Amino acid sequence: MTIVYFITTVGHGKGGHFHSLNTIANAMGETENVHVINFGVQASEVLDNKNYKLTFINFNGYNFLPAYFSIKKHIKTLQPDAIHAFDVESFAFSRLFSRGRGQASFLNKCGGPNPKKYFPIAHNLVLFSKENKAYFENKERYNASVLTLIPNRVRPIQLSQTRIDEFYAKHGKAELSLLRIARIGKHYHTSISQSINLVSWLIAKGLNVRLIVIGTIQSKTNYEAIIDEIKSKKLEDNVIVETSDKFTYNASELLDVGDVIIGTGRNFMEASSLNKMLLVPYKDADYPLLVTNGNFEAIFATNFSPRTQVPDFNEEANLEDIYNALKNEDKMVSISWFESYFNVKNGVDMYKNIYLNQDLSKKSNLIDTFANILYLIKTFVLR
Repeated sequence: MTIVYFITTVGHGKGGHFHSLNTIANAMGETENVHVINFGVQASEVLDNKNYKLTFINFNGYNFLPAYFSIKKHIKTLQPDAIHAFDVESFAFSRLFSRGRGQASFLNKCGGPNPKKYFPIAHNLVLFSKENKAYFENKERYNASVLTLIPNRVRPIQLSQTRIDEFYAKHGKAELSLLRIARIGKHYHTSISQSINLVSWLIAKGLNVRLIVIGTIQSKTNYEAIIDEIKSKKLEDNVIVETSDKFTYNASELLDVGDVIIGTGRNFMEASSLNKMLLVPYKDADYPLLVTNGNFEAIFATNFSPRTQVPDFNEEANLEDIYNALKNEDKMVSISWFESYFNVKNGVDMYKNIYLNQDLSKKSNLIDTFANILYLIKTFVLR
């Protein structure tokens, strides 16, 4: 079977959905003929084409027809059994070729909040989170779409002991370290602040603990605000903010510098492959939440995101649970979550199944196709 994946690079090309596609394409490529077409302003550095072929096509929003005909040549050569887009922009192209070949269209909604603006209609919509699946199930617009939940999108993490040793050489080791890997900008500022608050609270309780934040600086304003928070709490000796490319690139290879991981999305899932104690940012709270078997399903529903909310949440009880787990060195069982829900090897058959059982809708959705193309062009022209 030949599968072609589409993805667009509007900006830096390092977002989570690039990592997800790369992992899925490599896993599928172990048994199938897989080709990824990446088009946009630059090639994504994330796409490593270990088990798949990779093509980059320049696209800036003004060259729709040249890009279309360039992609068409590749599709004619490859003769794919399925064409699967990993973002709304690339779906504008992929749906045209799927329709031309008499095949169903495939689109991934790679986590994140539910759509608040335009989102296209696909024959097959693959979703990473229960939150997103519930949203589309309740929208009449998507009644004819086949909705499939496939959260499996990470491999067991391969740690780099060399890089870990280099990190320790620079920052030293600590008795207990909490780790937050996140880009330093508006989106993840609150989660970093919650992590700082937690370390401050734990130190006040008598624990010898430090926080490590590893991430590229997206906003100097947010970075400076975080540094000010650290100073205001007199935590300069207890919080490390590492922003150098040496450590932020493929930062998951450094997950073992943290005894406890404060994670979201892919980062949470990757950490679970190491059986780490896990926390997630909590919506409208001052501290992150300890993840347990008791609240896992509720947290899973929102893809381990800063939107997390659980029934009967009690912040004081949560803090005490974290403190007691650390003090008593409780053993976690997050590896079982990884094997049950996140390991990409368990998702491969699910992807093969939707490709082999395509249900092509008789509706052409010409208006939505036109809207999708306009959305694509507008996104690039106004970027």
